[in-house]
Amino acid sequence: MRFLLDANVPYSSLKIFEELNLKVIHVTDVGLSGASDTEILYYAVKRRSIIITKDLDFGTLTVFSKLPTYGVVILRLPFSFRAEEINATLKNFLETVDIKKLHKSITVLELGKYRIRKIGN
Repeated sequence: MRFLLDANVPYSSLKIFEELNLKVIHVTDVGLSGASDTEILYYAVKRRSIIITKDLDFGTLTVFSKLPTYGVVILRLPFSFRAEEINATLKNFLETVDIKKLHKSITVLELGKYRIRKIGN
């Protein structure tokens, strides 16, 4: 399973995924730092990757896209959170969740909890 970190996710988050032996890439590493949500979604589909983002629009885009979306994790964390706090929350989540359940799902990660909803495409 692969993950694609959106531009609004700290670059330092890569290390968490790598420590857990998960394949990951950040949009800045593939020239997509200023790309539209649709361009990022196309890239994720092409690479069969689950998108990690703070952008709520990906929930709608994922549900209504005709593309075979592989999943999205939306971080709904306090706006004041710094990279260290985001990374700690992500690490805790990734260590406790069944990673396989993220495939073809929309997951909303909040402070201390998460919700996973399967999507049909």
